[in-house]
Amino acid sequence: MQQLFKLYSILLFMAAITSCGNTVEPIRKQSLELSDSLLRRLEVDTAAITPTAHQVSLTGKITANEDKMAQIFPMVSGIVTNVKVHSGDYVQKGQVLALIKSPEMATYTADQTISEKEMLTAKKNLEVAASFYKSGLNSQQEYETAQNEYDKAVAAWHKSTAIVDINGGAHQSTYAVKAPVPGFVIIKRAAESMQWRPDNSDPIFVVADLHNVWAIINVFESDIASIREGDRVEMSTLSYPDKTFSGKIEKIYNVLDPENKVMKARVVMDNPGYLLKPEMFVSIKTQRHSDTNSISIPSRGIIFDKDKYFVLVLTDKKPGAEIREIKVASTVEGRAYVTAGLQPGDKIIASRQVFIYETLQDLQ
Repeated sequence: MQQLFKLYSILLFMAAITSCGNTVEPIRKQSLELSDSLLRRLEVDTAAITPTAHQVSLTGKITANEDKMAQIFPMVSGIVTNVKVHSGDYVQKGQVLALIKSPEMATYTADQTISEKEMLTAKKNLEVAASFYKSGLNSQQEYETAQNEYDKAVAAWHKSTAIVDINGGAHQSTYAVKAPVPGFVIIKRAAESMQWRPDNSDPIFVVADLHNVWAIINVFESDIASIREGDRVEMSTLSYPDKTFSGKIEKIYNVLDPENKVMKARVVMDNPGYLLKPEMFVSIKTQRHSDTNSISIPSRGIIFDKDKYFVLVLTDKKPGAEIREIKVASTVEGRAYVTAGLQPGDKIIASRQVFIYETLQDLQ
């Protein structure tokens, strides 16, 4: 490796000779002349004064998107006779999830049948009254009375049919629990022979579309001032330690949970492949907002050596570079915030810096 660095140093000298004629300036301690051609190939960053950013670490969990979730409460009482799905199953809209044998459904079906027969009878009576009215055998009042009776019978049939449809369709004494939306069954409380009452406080099924999920973040009191709506966040999970999920804070719930004294914030997350699952724990990192400014540079140009941080600063005396030790307070999203060693406007070599640094070290 030492020979490689020395060879690289010789190449740098040759480049300097080519660009400056046939003369070479003496090498100053911790200084190296760089040719114009080499400078053009180097990437250079500039130290600038920017708002100080600090990283905030938070925790949270994945939940279903409540805007794309359906809690299912059957509107009749009865006994569950058949459960057709399990937790985690994907279901289509209108798919039957379970069947409930219900006396109310038997009543609704009977009412529909009776109202249908009464409607047919009223229709025949209206037809007879209309025929007699045209023949002069009936008065207009008798015809209008038959018309009113028929209209009432039609309205009663529509009402009974709507009640049956709302309660799962005409299945005689059986109520069909159907999925109102497509998605995954994330909660299933139905079991065969289970007795169901309409006043049950918990849904018998919960179906959610997991293409899009929420991450509910716990924000401690000390971090409340640092979190704002629209902030970008990065998340990691125990299940996928090498994968980072990105999102932004869509809503902040401006109240503290009375039990654990934290404020909740909501992040909307796209969920390709359904990797994120409800109740999954997540670790979250976001930037802390600050009113202070400090000098910062992209962290790509920093060299870590002997437990210290260094950068290569381009000098004003001819094209050259020098090693500069710096103090780094923090690094957030690829940007390092420096407390000592740099001034605003300093030009930092951000490519091939390790080779140049080692060459400079050899020249000391």
